[in-house]
Amino acid sequence: MKITIVSTQILFLFFIFIAETALAKEPYWEEYHIELSGLKDEQVLVLESAINQLRILEPGELKINKRVYRRLSRFKELFGFLFNGRDLSRWLLTRIKSVSYHNTWTAAVNQNKGDFIVGDFFFTKMSITERLYALIHEARHSDDDGYRHIKCPKGFKYISARQPDMDLESDPTCDDNDKGAYAFQAAFLFELFAYGIFDQEKTGLLYNSSISRVVP
Repeated sequence: MKITIVSTQILFLFFIFIAETALAKEPYWEEYHIELSGLKDEQVLVLESAINQLRILEPGELKINKRVYRRLSRFKELFGFLFNGRDLSRWLLTRIKSVSYHNTWTAAVNQNKGDFIVGDFFFTKMSITERLYALIHEARHSDDDGYRHIKCPKGFKYISARQPDMDLESDPTCDDNDKGAYAFQAAFLFELFAYGIFDQEKTGLLYNSSISRVVP
């Protein structure tokens, strides 16, 4: 009987340890002085999963024509370092002051150069690739003057596949600067495409969609 009681206590403590470990926040929030607010534990885990996935990205072997890569790759020009997850995650985290949750239609927005707001769309509708490029995009808004978007040109022929109710011709969803948020988003997606990371066809389509928004 005593053995049973002791075993039960040990088992209980083991489950408590596992639960606390699962809910423990990553140290980089404190390291980079990032405040989290309004997020449920499972939402924090989704966010951390995306950042952790970003941290382990490595280029590997090119999966596209080398001449095309040399012509179209802008990653080092824009980010200031070669494509790799360790530096890229650091680049991202240094541009975030806080992350809060609001039940909005949007995936993510960056207010006041570093105050990120994430909505249900981010957690329920987006793939890992989409979450990563959304974070990269918003992080660029923390730099310089924020790189605000403009309305797309009159007669803009592209559509938003993810948000079919949006009229890109009348919404501020383009950039007139080739170093803005869409340029950074596109540069990141191009590296994923070039190295065959995740679904290459999907990242290629996402790249085409992103680069179409850069209209300097």
